[in-house]
Amino acid sequence: MDVIKVYAVYFSPTGATEKATIAAAKGTGLPGAKIDLTTWKSRAHYARSFSQNEIVVVGMPVYGGRLPPRIDNFFTCLQGNGTPAIALVMYGNRDYEDALIELKNRLEERSFKVIAGAAFVGQHTFSANIAGGRPDAQDLLLAKEFGRKARENLDKAYAGNLVVKGNYPYLKPPFDPANIKDVYTGWAQVGTPADCSFCGICAENCPWDAITVDDKVVTNYSRCMRCFRCLKVCPSGDKKVIDPNFPVFVERFEKRLAGRRCEPEMFFGE
Repeated sequence: MDVIKVYAVYFSPTGATEKATIAAAKGTGLPGAKIDLTTWKSRAHYARSFSQNEIVVVGMPVYGGRLPPRIDNFFTCLQGNGTPAIALVMYGNRDYEDALIELKNRLEERSFKVIAGAAFVGQHTFSANIAGGRPDAQDLLLAKEFGRKARENLDKAYAGNLVVKGNYPYLKPPFDPANIKDVYTGWAQVGTPADCSFCGICAENCPWDAITVDDKVVTNYSRCMRCFRCLKVCPSGDKKVIDPNFPVFVERFEKRLAGRRCEPEMFFGE
């Protein structure tokens, strides 16, 4: 199969998914381009149709074992035409459960042919003590090797079938920040720094369109997924979680997940 270009397409609030997706795309050895669809604004008016002689590497983070909700406009931005696709999910050292099979299904709904899939590990949003610094150099080398093998196996995979880990129907609903039964809903509210200039950078960069800025910063916590991208992009560097229950939750979470190293898992069509 003659392919001429690769696209790394990703939704990456904290940058971990972006790194692995780009590494996998580079591993194909093809000339390529990046398509960052992380912010709500970036997805609002974007549309791209891909041909059969292109490969699309699509990277998404995992939230509670599923893809993040409320990003249907990520997928409606993309249209395949029997286009080979590589599905990649990034999880925080716990488990990716049904996220990879969900990404495969969503891409197939948009007329992509998924030829390979993988789950990589990234530093958890809540704590640098959970998979800190990942994806690391070893992970990124594996991501490049994954991309190389996927392209090498392209003809066989395109004619065959890809089986990945996961359950369909999915075993549980996606994390819903508006659902009070979810364990940390309401615990991870972010305070406005005392020296806030109301520049609006947090609102512009919010993946969920959950922040508005006027003469104050207002976050809609029924939409906010606690990705903490707003903390990372704040120019003052003083934006932080203010809920007193949150550190207690993080400490328990660290005890469960810190100190172990989950490794990437890869699947190829045959």
